[in-house]
Amino acid sequence: MNLATLPADAAFLDEVARRWLDRGFEPGEGLILLPTRRSARALAEAFLRVSNGRPMLLPRITAIGALDEAPLALAGALDLPPAVGPMRRLAELTRLILMLPEEAGGVPGADQAWRLAQELARLMDEAERAEIADLPGALAEAATGELAQHWDITLRFLDIVTRQWPLWLAAEGLANPAQRQVALLRAQARMWRDQPVGTPVWVAGASGGIPAVAALLKAVAGLPRGLVILPGLERDPPENVEASHPQAGLLDLLAGMGAGLGDVVRWGEPGGRVRLFDLALLPAHELGRWRERMTPEVAGLSRLEAADEQEEAVAIALILRNALETPGARSALVTPDRQLATRVAAELLRWGIVADDSAGEPLAHTPPGVFLRLLAEAVLAELAPVALLALLKHPLCAAGMAPVACRAGARALELACLRGPRPAPGIMGLRFAATDLPQVKAFLTQIETCLEPMLRLATAAGPVPPADMFLALVASAEALAETDELSGPARLWAREEGEALAECLAGALDALTRLPDQRLSTLPGLLDAVLEPVSVRSRRALRGREAAGEHPRVFIWGLLEARLQAVEVAVLGGLAETMWPPATDPGPWMSRPMRNSVGLPSPEEAVGQAAHDFVMTACAAPVVVLSCPRRRDGAPAVPARWLARLGAYLEGQGVSLPAHPAAAWARLRPSANASAKLATRTVKASQTAIAPMKAADASPCPPSACTNSAAVTIVPI
Repeated sequence: MNLATLPADAAFLDEVARRWLDRGFEPGEGLILLPTRRSARALAEAFLRVSNGRPMLLPRITAIGALDEAPLALAGALDLPPAVGPMRRLAELTRLILMLPEEAGGVPGADQAWRLAQELARLMDEAERAEIADLPGALAEAATGELAQHWDITLRFLDIVTRQWPLWLAAEGLANPAQRQVALLRAQARMWRDQPVGTPVWVAGASGGIPAVAALLKAVAGLPRGLVILPGLERDPPENVEASHPQAGLLDLLAGMGAGLGDVVRWGEPGGRVRLFDLALLPAHELGRWRERMTPEVAGLSRLEAADEQEEAVAIALILRNALETPGARSALVTPDRQLATRVAAELLRWGIVADDSAGEPLAHTPPGVFLRLLAEAVLAELAPVALLALLKHPLCAAGMAPVACRAGARALELACLRGPRPAPGIMGLRFAATDLPQVKAFLTQIETCLEPMLRLATAAGPVPPADMFLALVASAEALAETDELSGPARLWAREEGEALAECLAGALDALTRLPDQRLSTLPGLLDAVLEPVSVRSRRALRGREAAGEHPRVFIWGLLEARLQAVEVAVLGGLAETMWPPATDPGPWMSRPMRNSVGLPSPEEAVGQAAHDFVMTACAAPVVVLSCPRRRDGAPAVPARWLARLGAYLEGQGVSLPAHPAAAWARLRPSANASAKLATRTVKASQTAIAPMKAADASPCPPSACTNSAAVTIVPI
């Protein structure tokens, strides 16, 4: 087999690109497969870096899950029906759940049923990727004894997955997305095995995966010019590692390929930092090796321990800003904590730095998404003061007037009717409270006209079709968003977030026609459930900064986006239990032993993948800052198990992890009240302000990291 591995401290993608070029392949020849689309794009950039920007024809670079189906279809290797759309699948599963009686696990509303449908879809995807041959039989034998009665109710609910859903797919001529993906990977592996290609085919960066991926990698490793490059495989990994160990996924992948450690060629030797993490994260049964005396390699490593999430965000932003003082240096925050990522992005804007946040933003949290949610909640609350004012003061609300006039009308309504005794519910209660105020009554008339589609549904006697709810919501939102100069659709569906919301709702409207009538009270929950899985890369931070654009050397990555990438300065943020690593949740259907008996993957496998990402990121960058605040969400934070392990090992060796001074830098930032007085303070004055710190801290905040540049004054915070 043609297998190789790069050490964890290598710039993985750059090294893959360099070795590809060193082989002297023909320009544009060959295929390189990566785990994700993001890593595929990053490999194309790596080719430019290692060739110093020299123009060239690159090989075809794509993700493993995005293989072209055309060659397989032409060869007759893929006869599966098309995959069912995500929205349609969730809608049909929701319909099946709503048909169940309450004693069999049925729920009263589509909002709850939609979330259960998401869990059922996740269970089916897991089972199909694990290629469980007899899921109904495995589920029937999963529990006995005391669990039997409770499990009988669960089995009646899971009858949707084991019996009803396969019948529906067959009747519609469709297949599950995961089922089709597995079939595609298997068909490609068979084609390469039966008809070996002569062009070079490399697979780089796979660190685990489903059996079909292992079969594909085995086929590639057997090609004459094929090669599989594994990331960060240890030379002598521990034996009998648990699923949560960083090497567990790689060892399972090798076993699935029918290969061993002796089949893997090593491209380079790991450095001292890799050795440090290998020892610190040993499984429990090998911790006796900690008694061996050595000099741990901690150069470039430091620990950031902020007081809370906000101080952590400010400190990380200062670290990323300080990295820009080194010409050509790139810096990145790597974290699964989207709240931390949002805070850091906001802090970077103080210096006019727009970070490349590749993980995106939840669609429900974008301005148009929030606007729709506020509208649904206000109507359901019968225009209660708090809900109504939240809607009327949203930036998208104009009600056919100039936005300034709408804000003035909202303030007048608030002062006249919404302070003091609460008015009667609904628009009539507001009208009665504003009887002697003609201007407020005129404003209410305008609002009532805009809300008419939703108010009409609210007065309906019984349940209404869910699609009609969404249509009325959209109609009212467009009317409310209209100004005296722009139409509502032009404002509501503008830019990336508006386009993504329109596309999401269009797919939902088609799917929701299959659901039975529901009460209007289900609308807010159903809307949240529909929007929740969707993220969008918004460019709102660029508005007004179009000339500058996103900074080319500052990044914010999620774990998936950071995989296989390397920068000069990396901050690993949010290293707290239940965040990074994630909480191990076996799901709502089965316990861990039951999942194991059925053949489903262990929840700890996600922890093992997160541990591998942690080690790769912590070793690949020359400068790495490990960050965990002392408190999160108002409660003491538990540092990630890897931080605890690392600290315990270093303490036993008589070494401590250096503390990064960025937390002290953050505490020097003036408060919001003081910042107004410092609006015209120059950089020279700011350097004087931080001078006392220099005597107490050996690594003071660089002046350029605490300010925008040598020519920019401090602005109010």
